[in-house]
Amino acid sequence: NRLIDGLAHIPGISIYGITNPNRVHQRVPTISIRHNKLKPTEIAKSLANSGIFVWHGHNYAYEPTRFLNIPEDEGVVRVGLAHYNTDEEITRVVETIDAIVANAR
Repeated sequence: NRLIDGLAHIPGISIYGITNPNRVHQRVPTISIRHNKLKPTEIAKSLANSGIFVWHGHNYAYEPTRFLNIPEDEGVVRVGLAHYNTDEEITRVVETIDAIVANAR
């Protein structure tokens, strides 16, 4: 919930998948996002420069990408969490994405 809630408050960010807190138990801990101006590659590179490693692209999800009208050559940014990620790490991801978006305005 913490990652979804944090990302949902960043202007221009779209989150793909279940975001309803009452249904969060139905999703996996991988979050796919896009920004309305920045390309996924830009966000991923900026995160990597901050020591945060994510994936970008279509991630072999061709049909969902087409269904959601996401450009296949751009895809999404995928943030994957695991049981060992701390609240501080999640906060750092959200704050870093927020700063990347703010610098692009």
